[in-house]
Amino acid sequence: MFYKADFDLSYDLIKLPESGLGYQFLSGMRKDGYRDDLFIVYNAELIVPFDDEFYESKRELLSEGFTRAVKDAAYLRFQKYNLVPRSFLKESRVLTESKKRDNKRHSGGKGAIDNPLEPADGREIFVRLSAYENDRRIDFQSKRLKPGTYSTTNKDYMDCVSYVDDPVDRYALPNDETIKWAFYIQPKVNDTLQRGIVQPAFGHDGGGIEVYFANGTSVSTYLDKSPYGK
Repeated sequence: MFYKADFDLSYDLIKLPESGLGYQFLSGMRKDGYRDDLFIVYNAELIVPFDDEFYESKRELLSEGFTRAVKDAAYLRFQKYNLVPRSFLKESRVLTESKKRDNKRHSGGKGAIDNPLEPADGREIFVRLSAYENDRRIDFQSKRLKPGTYSTTNKDYMDCVSYVDDPVDRYALPNDETIKWAFYIQPKVNDTLQRGIVQPAFGHDGGGIEVYFANGTSVSTYLDKSPYGK
């Protein structure tokens, strides 16, 4: 079962931080409900209950496609909702030596939000990967990342492409849809970021590099987009 956010809810979700690359993890009570349930929200638009049927829902979404799923979904309205810490999703998985070697992944360490802030050097390029060309975490008018947005480094993206790795598994994404777009960002020296290793989640191993921009990036730091791998 899929749901969609109405304009007001979507607008409010965009102002909240992401839980990971391209998604938010929510606890919410429906308007007609009496208890909180868990939900994964894709692109501040499509809402999927995080319940016993979640993995079946992922397969259905992969078959149906995001656009059609949104079109056919009913609106979901909450009495209240809040973000759930991503640590709730932490899974006990050990990255195999073959994945580290053959796909140039990383193990151990911490996720980005658990590491200290560092200043951007004004030269390094970062890449936001997405299944959606209208990625809502990018302010295309001001050409910047919105606050609370995840990306990866250009180097890690190129490793993912060069080693023919699976970006869904590498970045532990809840949605198994094909990553279609790469958005390039070059933060300015007054921007700050947190850098870490993607932790296992949603049955995926992680091991890619993630970068979190709590305050977003400055105006005119979004450079361009290209199809994934091009």
